[in-house]
Amino acid sequence: MKIDELDMIDTHWNNYKQDYTTEAVVLSGFLGVALDEAEENIDSHDYLVLTDNEADDAVRWNIEQSVWAFNASFLSWHTGVDEEAILALQQMAEGGNDALTAMIRDFDFFVDEAVASDGRGHFLAGYDHEEHEVEFLSVERNGRCYETKVTNYYIYRRN
Repeated sequence: MKIDELDMIDTHWNNYKQDYTTEAVVLSGFLGVALDEAEENIDSHDYLVLTDNEADDAVRWNIEQSVWAFNASFLSWHTGVDEEAILALQQMAEGGNDALTAMIRDFDFFVDEAVASDGRGHFLAGYDHEEHEVEFLSVERNGRCYETKVTNYYIYRRN
């Protein structure tokens, strides 16, 4: 029988990771709280912990849902439609969202400009509009060796 300490370490860490998400580990370290509290903050939607791609997807979705609330001159510039017509559609609040979204000439550019102007935190962090970047170092086994993998996470306080 062969007992491999590396396998034992892997098993212990993998069992530990089954109890908590990586996002909870990241938030716990960021806030300086216990893992249970961090997991609870995520589950209750008080915090979002996202990778860069996830944050890009989330900000795009949030912008798609709130086009009607954008500045009329910003919308006019991206649609080519007169500001008065934009303001009339904005009177419908969420009801005018689909029509305004359909008028935008290049939605990807619209999202890029909105994020460049206000930042992702403006759209994802309802509490303070701040985006916090955290570098998370994980260890992956590669044969008999371990390699460090770096993943950037972005934390947004929602409530």
